[in-house]
Amino acid sequence: MSDTRITGFVAGVAAVFVNLAMPAQASAQQATGPNVLRPSGMLRTGFELEPADADRADGFIVYDARLALTGVVGHVFDFTLGVEYDRDDAGIDLLDAIITFPLSGDAVRADLGGFRSPLSREATADKATLPLVERSQSALALAPGRQLGLQVRGEALEERLRVAGGLFNGNGLRLENDDKAFLVAGRASYNSVGPLEFPEDLVIEAGLSAAWSTDSALFVLPVEGRTSPEPDARRLVSLEEFEGDRIIWGADARLAHEGWTLAVEYLRTDYDPEVSEAEDLHAHGVTVDLRHMLWGLFDVGGRYDAFTPAVGFAGETPQASRFFVLGIGVAPGLFARAGLQYAIGIDRTTRGVGSALDGTNTAPPLTDDQFLLYLQLAF
Repeated sequence: MSDTRITGFVAGVAAVFVNLAMPAQASAQQATGPNVLRPSGMLRTGFELEPADADRADGFIVYDARLALTGVVGHVFDFTLGVEYDRDDAGIDLLDAIITFPLSGDAVRADLGGFRSPLSREATADKATLPLVERSQSALALAPGRQLGLQVRGEALEERLRVAGGLFNGNGLRLENDDKAFLVAGRASYNSVGPLEFPEDLVIEAGLSAAWSTDSALFVLPVEGRTSPEPDARRLVSLEEFEGDRIIWGADARLAHEGWTLAVEYLRTDYDPEVSEAEDLHAHGVTVDLRHMLWGLFDVGGRYDAFTPAVGFAGETPQASRFFVLGIGVAPGLFARAGLQYAIGIDRTTRGVGSALDGTNTAPPLTDDQFLLYLQLAF
């Protein structure tokens, strides 16, 4: 199986897996009780309205369509199998394939398979909980995202302190490590309240993330491009092939109280190419979110999203893609929610990062004067 990602056959494998699991479920239910198998999913669809020179057509769009099955095998193993619809090739792609087992009760657990690597608060958040349609530019362009590997994660201080670290192939959700290199990633975070927050709580949260990777011809280097050589051409950011070492690191913080939330994250990657004359090759980004919950129903806020690629256009100094995004969400936190966002380019920024390192689906890239409307169902 030489394709870089698992395509249509995953749906058939999932169906066989469920059918084989059903007899075992009956006996397992007697030992562990009901809800041994639990389905989940997310469907996010909507409408995009682009400016006239955006090179994208207005129209209806399916942003995400995901299904997952989570289960328990006896008292030892948990598993998750998830897939998503890939708009680019109109196929079904593997999203998660995780076997989890305890190392010290529920406090320390190990995950083996394919899942989100532990780097960045924004990149590791469940997509159904994002305040906007897509993750930040820096999370898309710098965070490794979903990888094949092994991680150990633990909790302490009544789940206020969380730590995770692991070893991964570093080339996404491919079935094997075709470049014989590895990615090491880890994250630690502290929340002053714990996993259960209430609007009246004063919540202070902080996190640190770091990773190191040796790459062999992977498309992980963010490069600035333009739609034409003209000075007023539309700028864009694409991922180019890179061979060498990467050091990724970042810090994040969040403050929440009385319905207000302020979140900040900084991510940076330093690149050390095997063959290059560049002395300082790095990309970095910062994201600032300010939001307010009105009457427990409306989530209103804005985001400052800035990202500077590693390589500029035609040897020039890289220019930052800066956006201010206004958004409103209706009924956040429930099974169904709706939202609208409007993007404003700053300093002649016209188009942002349009793809993720791990190749999972992304919404249309941020574009100056862009409206995105969405309706989300998640269970």
